[in-house]
Amino acid sequence: MSDWTGTANEIDGAGGLFALVAKANSEIRTIRVAISRAAWGALNGRAWITEPAEGESRPTDDEVLQLLDMTVTPPGTTARDAVYRQSLATLITALDAVDSAALGAWLAHVNAENPNRPA
Repeated sequence: MSDWTGTANEIDGAGGLFALVAKANSEIRTIRVAISRAAWGALNGRAWITEPAEGESRPTDDEVLQLLDMTVTPPGTTARDAVYRQSLATLITALDAVDSAALGAWLAHVNAENPNRPA
Protein backbone atom coordinates (compact mmCIF):
# COMPACT_ATOMS: atom_id res chain seq x y z
CA MET A 1 0.00 0.00 0.00
CA SER A 2 1.09 3.53 -0.63
CA ASP A 3 1.59 6.14 2.05
CA TRP A 4 -2.04 7.09 2.64
CA THR A 5 -1.31 10.03 4.94
CA GLY A 6 1.34 11.45 2.63
CA THR A 7 -1.03 11.20 -0.32
CA ALA A 8 -3.85 12.82 1.66
CA ASN A 9 -1.58 15.71 2.69
CA GLU A 10 -1.33 16.73 -0.98
CA ILE A 11 -5.07 16.79 -1.77
CA ASP A 12 -6.41 20.28 -2.42
CA GLY A 13 -9.85 19.67 -3.84
CA ALA A 14 -12.88 17.42 -4.11
CA GLY A 15 -11.45 15.62 -7.16
CA GLY A 16 -8.40 14.49 -5.23
CA LEU A 17 -10.53 13.36 -2.32
CA PHE A 18 -12.78 11.44 -4.72
CA ALA A 19 -9.73 9.69 -6.22
CA LEU A 20 -8.41 8.79 -2.75
CA VAL A 21 -11.77 7.37 -1.67
CA ALA A 22 -12.03 5.35 -4.90
CA LYS A 23 -8.53 3.94 -4.37
CA ALA A 24 -9.28 3.11 -0.74
CA ASN A 25 -12.51 1.38 -1.72
CA SER A 26 -10.71 -0.76 -4.28
CA GLU A 27 -8.06 -1.83 -1.78
CA ILE A 28 -10.61 -2.47 0.99
CA ARG A 29 -12.55 -4.85 -1.26
CA THR A 30 -9.36 -6.74 -2.09
CA ILE A 31 -8.41 -6.97 1.59
CA ARG A 32 -11.91 -8.20 2.50
CA VAL A 33 -11.77 -11.00 -0.06
CA ALA A 34 -8.25 -11.95 1.01
CA ILE A 35 -9.17 -12.15 4.71
CA SER A 36 -12.30 -14.19 3.96
CA ARG A 37 -10.34 -16.70 1.91
CA ALA A 38 -7.50 -16.92 4.43
CA ALA A 39 -10.00 -17.44 7.27
CA TRP A 40 -11.73 -20.21 5.32
CA GLY A 41 -8.38 -21.88 4.69
CA ALA A 42 -7.45 -21.62 8.38
CA LEU A 43 -10.79 -23.11 9.47
CA ASN A 44 -10.65 -25.96 6.97
CA GLY A 45 -6.94 -26.72 7.01
CA ARG A 46 -6.86 -26.39 3.24
CA ALA A 47 -5.82 -23.37 1.22
CA TRP A 48 -8.54 -21.59 -0.76
CA ILE A 49 -6.66 -22.15 -4.00
CA THR A 50 -6.61 -25.94 -3.51
CA GLU A 51 -8.97 -27.60 -5.96
CA PRO A 52 -12.25 -28.51 -4.19
CA ALA A 53 -13.07 -32.17 -3.78
CA GLU A 54 -15.52 -33.65 -6.24
CA GLY A 55 -19.04 -32.44 -5.48
CA GLU A 56 -17.77 -29.54 -3.36
CA SER A 57 -17.54 -25.89 -4.26
CA ARG A 58 -15.77 -22.98 -2.67
CA PRO A 59 -18.06 -20.86 -0.50
CA THR A 60 -18.78 -17.24 -1.36
CA ASP A 61 -17.32 -14.50 0.83
CA ASP A 62 -20.72 -14.07 2.48
CA GLU A 63 -20.87 -17.79 3.26
CA VAL A 64 -17.44 -17.56 4.88
CA LEU A 65 -18.70 -14.68 7.02
CA GLN A 66 -21.67 -16.83 8.10
CA LEU A 67 -19.24 -19.60 9.12
CA LEU A 68 -17.29 -17.15 11.28
CA ASP A 69 -20.01 -14.98 12.80
CA MET A 70 -21.63 -16.72 15.74
CA THR A 71 -24.70 -15.85 17.74
CA VAL A 72 -24.28 -19.15 19.56
CA THR A 73 -20.93 -20.90 19.92
CA PRO A 74 -21.02 -24.32 18.24
CA PRO A 75 -20.73 -27.25 20.68
CA GLY A 76 -17.14 -28.24 21.38
CA THR A 77 -15.67 -24.92 20.24
CA THR A 78 -12.88 -23.74 22.51
CA ALA A 79 -12.90 -20.17 23.78
CA ARG A 80 -9.70 -19.54 21.82
CA ASP A 81 -11.29 -20.65 18.56
CA ALA A 82 -14.53 -18.78 19.26
CA VAL A 83 -12.70 -15.51 19.93
CA TYR A 84 -10.58 -15.98 16.82
CA ARG A 85 -13.60 -16.67 14.62
CA GLN A 86 -15.63 -13.82 16.06
CA SER A 87 -12.71 -11.39 15.71
CA LEU A 88 -12.32 -12.28 12.03
CA ALA A 89 -16.08 -11.91 11.50
CA THR A 90 -15.97 -8.48 13.14
CA LEU A 91 -13.03 -7.43 10.95
CA ILE A 92 -14.79 -8.57 7.78
CA THR A 93 -17.99 -6.76 8.84
CA ALA A 94 -15.97 -3.59 9.48
CA LEU A 95 -14.43 -3.85 6.01
CA ASP A 96 -17.95 -4.19 4.58
CA ALA A 97 -18.92 -1.00 6.44
CA VAL A 98 -15.94 0.84 4.95
CA ASP A 99 -16.96 -0.39 1.49
CA SER A 100 -20.48 0.93 2.06
CA ALA A 101 -19.20 4.28 3.35
CA ALA A 102 -16.93 4.64 0.32
CA LEU A 103 -19.91 4.05 -1.97
CA GLY A 104 -21.80 6.75 -0.06
CA ALA A 105 -18.90 9.17 -0.53
CA TRP A 106 -18.75 8.36 -4.24
CA LEU A 107 -22.49 8.97 -4.62
CA ALA A 108 -22.16 12.26 -2.72
CA HIS A 109 -19.41 13.34 -5.10
CA VAL A 110 -21.49 12.43 -8.16
CA ASN A 111 -24.49 14.24 -6.68
CA ALA A 112 -22.44 17.36 -5.94
CA GLU A 113 -21.23 17.50 -9.55
CA ASN A 114 -24.58 16.79 -11.19
CA PRO A 115 -27.61 15.73 -9.14
CA ASN A 116 -29.46 14.61 -12.28
CA ARG A 117 -26.66 12.34 -13.55
CA PRO A 118 -27.50 8.65 -13.44
CA ALA A 119 -25.60 6.95 -10.66
